[in-house]
Amino acid sequence: MKRCLILTCMLLNILFAMANDATVKEALNTSLKSASSPQQKLEILTNLMDISRQQEQVEYAKELYKEALAENDDYYKEIALTEILRFYINNDIKDSTNVYMDKARQDMKGKARDFLLTYMQTIIDVRIVYYTEGEDRKKLIEQYQLKLETDKKLSTLEKMSINYLLGMAYSNRIEPGKEEDMQRNLGKRFKAVIDLSENIPLQYSYLFRLNTFNLLTLYTPNPAEQAKYALRYLDMQKEYAATKEMQKRPYVTKRHLLNAYSMLAFSAPTLGKDMATHFYQHFMELNSMYPEDAAFSAEYDRYYTSLNYFRSIGDFHKATLYCDSVIHYFRHGDFKMDLSDNVISTLKEKIDLLDSLHLYKEAYEAHKEYVVLLDSTRLKNMKEKLEDLEIKKQVDELVIEKKTLEVNLQKSRSQLYLFLALFILAISFAIFVAFRLWKINLLYKKLQESNRQVIFASEKAQESERMKNAFIKNMCHEVRTPLNAINGFSDLITTEDITQEEKQEFSKIIFENCHHITSMMNSVLEIAQLDSNKDDLSLSPVNIHLLCCCEMEQIKRLHMKPGIEYRIEGNNEEDMVYTNSSHFSLILAHLLNNANKFTEKGNITLSYKADNENNRMIINITDTGCGISDDKREWIFERFTKADDFVPGSGLGLYLCRQIALRMKGKICVDPDYTTGLRIILTLPIKPE
Repeated sequence: MKRCLILTCMLLNILFAMANDATVKEALNTSLKSASSPQQKLEILTNLMDISRQQEQVEYAKELYKEALAENDDYYKEIALTEILRFYINNDIKDSTNVYMDKARQDMKGKARDFLLTYMQTIIDVRIVYYTEGEDRKKLIEQYQLKLETDKKLSTLEKMSINYLLGMAYSNRIEPGKEEDMQRNLGKRFKAVIDLSENIPLQYSYLFRLNTFNLLTLYTPNPAEQAKYALRYLDMQKEYAATKEMQKRPYVTKRHLLNAYSMLAFSAPTLGKDMATHFYQHFMELNSMYPEDAAFSAEYDRYYTSLNYFRSIGDFHKATLYCDSVIHYFRHGDFKMDLSDNVISTLKEKIDLLDSLHLYKEAYEAHKEYVVLLDSTRLKNMKEKLEDLEIKKQVDELVIEKKTLEVNLQKSRSQLYLFLALFILAISFAIFVAFRLWKINLLYKKLQESNRQVIFASEKAQESERMKNAFIKNMCHEVRTPLNAINGFSDLITTEDITQEEKQEFSKIIFENCHHITSMMNSVLEIAQLDSNKDDLSLSPVNIHLLCCCEMEQIKRLHMKPGIEYRIEGNNEEDMVYTNSSHFSLILAHLLNNANKFTEKGNITLSYKADNENNRMIINITDTGCGISDDKREWIFERFTKADDFVPGSGLGLYLCRQIALRMKGKICVDPDYTTGLRIILTLPIKPE
């Protein structure tokens, strides 16, 4: 009953706060209409922005920004752009983010511009390392680590940004049993941010310091040190709130103030029970007054703070009840992210509390559940740990290579200074000094080229890995299907209860599948040969009419369909082409086979016509099949691309045709004007060029 009354009071407080906000907004809007000076209008718009949330807040921020531009007021431009950019970045609206980042570069100046742009770009990158997995995340962390370890000219602001991002990268890696390592690495990075920002005015460093203090209080394992950071966190906010500008902003969000009071609420072992209770009461009061400012949600913040408060003052029974509330909240809330790590850590706390209360049976049941969740989490974290080790290895290799080049460069520069000194004493050394200057310049260019090649090699390696995986997957699928058919019909053909006609039919199927595998292997070998040898093919005059007839008969013999008419059109008196006969036949075979696969009725026409004026033979393979969309006319000539994944094929045929055509000084493309099906146009020289 008592709990229900408390919840009812809190709900009434929330409703009262909402009603009060609406009244204040209405009063502010009325004041805005009657504002008598630009300065008054800027202050009212700022308060409307602060008291609003989400889309409404950003609309007021845009209006404030417009007014600040008109008055050329740097302070109001900065706070308006801060809220606008924070909204678009947190909602991952990239186009609008880029627009307002450009506006900040143009309309702001000095330290205010540098700190705002750097902070917002850091938050953009933090979202990548915090919310995503894979190559983009790895590459970004590598770049930041490499820059911090090798660039000796980094500014204080750049060092703050890098340490902040790397700290955030650690903060979402919860590995059971490795919490101390995570906390140590995270603390190292965030303490560096605090140390770097100590001598920077709060008006510039506040954005970086605010969340840094918040995370230090959350992840610092030592209770005394945690309380110290929480007090500094609270004092910094009070100092900032006491500035002349912030005193005019009574409605600014209380999120970080809530966080500070929450952390101080469970500092009883350090600050004493009375102080902890004092901070806890402050938190509960702010939580009920400003539920919309909660870091996660008002409900969760109450559970989390109450759990830790009661644990810190030794009331383990109430702390256990709040453990159950937190676990229930994580399991049954509508969240987009996986919160199993949070459930595990809360279960661990519950087990410790039950053990302290000597409730061993309940502790045993909770421990069984904890072990099951812990095993699944460890499997997930193994992959994350492997990814981190790979990043570290790649960064170390790049650092070693770059430092080696820098040492060589420094050594050459030292030699240059020596020769310059000797040049003053003896002019005879002039030629030698000039030679050294040239050599150093060359070494510097090699260093730049080496950096470019490192980046290129990394991208090429990633692309090669993707291509390899695609090749293996495709080939396994395309080889397994005909092999299954061959195995199956080979078993059937040996049985005695099948007729001679069935044996002939099965033999035909086996032959077709063997031919499919052979053709596919030939394509792979041909591509490998073309890739290993970049020279043009040997060309000679060839009469192509007979080759066209042979390839058309071959496709009819192997894959003839009753609903298709197979035709050859062309003047066999003018069929001379300067080409390679075997590779020309290979192109025809692939193109005719491709047309036959995607055509069920109509006709397939192989035609050729000499264009003597341009020294070109134009060969067309036309079908009445399903055709291809405009956006895939070039795409189908790439490796492992298939217009229809359900039609057998390796996806190498058209790629191979284009490579061969280029080596025979010709070209191949899709006719964009033909819409009844698909027409492939192959052009080859008639005479040597």
